[in-house]
Amino acid sequence: MSTEDRKRRRLAEREALFLDTAARLLDERGFVGLTMDRVAEATDYSKGTVYQHFTNKEDLVTALIHRSDLARVELFERALTFQGNSRERAGAIGAAAEVFLALHPDHFRVEATLRVDSLRAKASPARRADLEACEQRCLATGFTVISEAVAAGELELAPGDKPQNHTFALWCLYTGAFLFHSQEFPLEEFGIDPFGSVLLRNANLLLDGMGWRPLSHEHDYVAARERALREVFPDEARRAGLLPA
Repeated sequence: MSTEDRKRRRLAEREALFLDTAARLLDERGFVGLTMDRVAEATDYSKGTVYQHFTNKEDLVTALIHRSDLARVELFERALTFQGNSRERAGAIGAAAEVFLALHPDHFRVEATLRVDSLRAKASPARRADLEACEQRCLATGFTVISEAVAAGELELAPGDKPQNHTFALWCLYTGAFLFHSQEFPLEEFGIDPFGSVLLRNANLLLDGMGWRPLSHEHDYVAARERALREVFPDEARRAGLLPA
């Protein structure tokens, strides 16, 4: 290994340490309690060294979200390997999102915090570009299966409509549900069914409303979801508690 390679590895390891520490401090103290001074103190590095990696606290948190978003991209793109009709393949992306939530439970809470008062805009342009690229890749998986559905005659778009709009509707449904879940919203106190079952039910209501065939009363999408978990995400789904160990 060359000197330059060793240097890059040391920098990557140090940055990972800062991100791990930031994640712990966010969990313990919240966004307000996370400071560059505390990250430096907890890692035995100088504050100046932390600033060599991140321009400010918002940049640090954006990098933290980007790190978990890379895992989400990998899961979503792997979902496209699932064999089934277009709606089952859309469900595989939903199953990937469930796995991601279980393995990265703080992602949506932290992401929501960063969006408050445009804190994300305070991150460096490079960090924002990395994060936006991840988000685009995630959304592209939705565009893919919806375009497949249209081509197969399983979904008809209204004149002037496009796959991106349908993808955004699904993105909003899942993101909203995951944000509530990450905040430990007491569903049972409001008479709402358990999270996993109500999420799938609401997704089916939305897709039925789009007219995406086969409709939910014509097909077993619960079984399709389980098949996607077993065939595409067996190890992650077991670690997430979505499949028996």
